[in-house]
Amino acid sequence: MAVLDTRGIVGVITLDALEKAVAADDANRNLGDQVTFLNFPHLHSDQTLNLALERMSETQLDVLPVVSRANIHELEGILTLQDVLDSYGFSSSARST
Repeated sequence: MAVLDTRGIVGVITLDALEKAVAADDANRNLGDQVTFLNFPHLHSDQTLNLALERMSETQLDVLPVVSRANIHELEGILTLQDVLDSYGFSSSARST
């Protein structure tokens, strides 16, 4: 999940990380305390789908924000693992037929 503030996108957090925070009784902490602001996983629109898959694998995320090269806080879109699989012809509808 993308985390945004007044600047725009400032980080990414997984559902797993949120669940761990709740389990550790950190649920009352600010969301900003749970994310890394300086170097969050992201993509740029001119990068390849292969790089997207590599980054998703490295970070164990199935969703990555696509941000501007000029301003990393400017969210241009979201790329999901399913988007990448669909582009390679591995859509869920193709698998069920």
